[in-house]
Amino acid sequence: MSVIEPDIKLEDLNFIKDKVIESKEDSSFDLVSELRLKSDQPSTTTDSLKFKTFCSLLADLLDLGWSIEITRKGFEISPPKYVKSDEAKIKARNSNWKAAENDIRNLHDVTFINRLRKPPVNSKNKSIDSLVDNGDELKELFEKVNSLKDESKKIEALKKIIKPEIQHCFLDETCSFTGLRLMDIWRYFRLTWSMPYQTSNARTMPFLVRNGARPNKPIIGIFQLVNPFFNNTGRNSFLRWDNYLSAAQEIKNKNLTVDELADAFLQSIDKSLKETRFDDLIDDQHLIRKPTQKIISRLTDLAEQYRIEETEEEKIQFKKIKIKTRREVETPLTKSSEKMYLKKRSKRLSKLLFARMIFNEYNLKKNPKKAITIMLQIKDGQRAMNIALEYIRQGIYSTQAADLNVCGSIAPYNELLGGKLITLLSTSKNVMEKYDENYKKEKSIISSAVAGRDLIKPSKLLFLTVSSLYDIASSQYNRLKLYQKDYPKLKTDLIFHEAGFTEGIGSYHISQKTSDLMNDLTGKVKKYEKKSISGKGHSHKIRKIIIGLRILNLKPDDIMMHNQRRRNYVFFHKNKKNMIKYLYGLKKVKNFNHCSSDLSITDAWLKRWVAKRIQRKETLDKLGDVNYKTISSLFENVVKEFFFDKDKNLNLFSNISN
Repeated sequence: MSVIEPDIKLEDLNFIKDKVIESKEDSSFDLVSELRLKSDQPSTTTDSLKFKTFCSLLADLLDLGWSIEITRKGFEISPPKYVKSDEAKIKARNSNWKAAENDIRNLHDVTFINRLRKPPVNSKNKSIDSLVDNGDELKELFEKVNSLKDESKKIEALKKIIKPEIQHCFLDETCSFTGLRLMDIWRYFRLTWSMPYQTSNARTMPFLVRNGARPNKPIIGIFQLVNPFFNNTGRNSFLRWDNYLSAAQEIKNKNLTVDELADAFLQSIDKSLKETRFDDLIDDQHLIRKPTQKIISRLTDLAEQYRIEETEEEKIQFKKIKIKTRREVETPLTKSSEKMYLKKRSKRLSKLLFARMIFNEYNLKKNPKKAITIMLQIKDGQRAMNIALEYIRQGIYSTQAADLNVCGSIAPYNELLGGKLITLLSTSKNVMEKYDENYKKEKSIISSAVAGRDLIKPSKLLFLTVSSLYDIASSQYNRLKLYQKDYPKLKTDLIFHEAGFTEGIGSYHISQKTSDLMNDLTGKVKKYEKKSISGKGHSHKIRKIIIGLRILNLKPDDIMMHNQRRRNYVFFHKNKKNMIKYLYGLKKVKNFNHCSSDLSITDAWLKRWVAKRIQRKETLDKLGDVNYKTISSLFENVVKEFFFDKDKNLNLFSNISN
């Protein structure tokens, strides 16, 4: 429960209060629609833009079940409370779907959906509807499989019905059956999720999983690998590198020796310093080997100075666009001299040199046992170890870990627990090799700018992460375990480990329209625009929302704490005891011969789940009712808002190109 006092004109505040009172007195009054109507009105002044932005934000929250009460100067708002139960999961799913629906309630997305479903008459492309499998046909095939008495013959028959093929979606590559871009196919099916879709300017690899045994190779499911968030406390605690206490515990658990932990700390600082340009910040290189408190304090002051200069520079850049000549083209060296990277490098060097100073002081290299014993008891020692762990995490998270930020099956395969198949296939040798091949020669933009030279970082994945959509156990990831002893074709056990929770904070519940209004408000008030730039930290959407909220005199935590915690899961091929050494940088992945093939994973999935699933009458009945209309109906409400009749439809979209 939070009290908010928005910085809007008194008459605008009173207008909203009156509407809130009216909604409480008259249950038929639609407060959300009234607020959205106000948010659509044109605005010419800062005050009017503040008002329409706040109306749009309030409509987003109320539409998702937030409660609102009137106070003397503003309002008291509360996010919906979700108790751990199936009923709560349904409420959360409905809330998420409303957020997703609001997010695509715009001309661009509706145009996109319509174009894929109904290509122009003269186009060679076929409708995306042809990539949704016919559940009734599958039902008939499975009924024939059920008539077989021999279990091995059932599995062989199922293999002829379901043959997963993993397809990486390159931007311009097209589907051989429909002519549609693979990336458009992926995006269309992602829009069916009950969570708004957010793009990322970090590494992203989207995949389709198609059924090679069926006509047109229909879509079984989709997934996407992206850079994980670094600061997921639940996950970091599970991985045993969240703080110095976890590191020390691994010595007690006999997963690390004292010497190994010391080596990990020293290597982390050495490597990070080698990857940080310092020549323009530190004159005496001797201070890198033997840092002093004086140089550390100077770097801390410089970081703050450059932070202020960076903000001022953003305002100037908004007013004046500079066009670079060929000679001024950006390089890692020139980029490292930008205010943002001067700030980053100063702050980074101050932390790394502090850790090195403490490690030198207690002689960690020559007497690790004594040094770690002392450092565990003093604040400076604890901080130094935490800094080393921070850069161990950062190094692996940046290029050697991937998050399944999208992972699931498409109807009718969701009735066959296809989500489990998609999740398991993401761990296959095929996917690991594709990821490595895609990034092994790629220069890291942010790391190169910090180093002042081109850097290509390791790209062999150590682990995958994923989060359920809801707090309660996910049917897709929960107890997702396949043991090699039960399925000998697997190279290792396939286990997704529970790894704590996310904190229930984010921006999924804030619509794109509200986000755009906040960006407009920032430009109007601050006289500069928040752009999406690699290296800024938070996602572009979150950054502009935070600034917009502050302009409205709203605390970001009050609005962005949505109470929907998500359960974390982590997958790694190595057993947990050996995995610690990889996580601490003491061992390296050399190849992917330890990873299972697509075929062996599919075989295990068919035996473990599908063979039993198709024997259920409920499953077969549901399959019989599923076809392409099951998918297209998800967009029905939004599409109707833009398509009133055929003539208006043609007029509306005739001059639009994607």
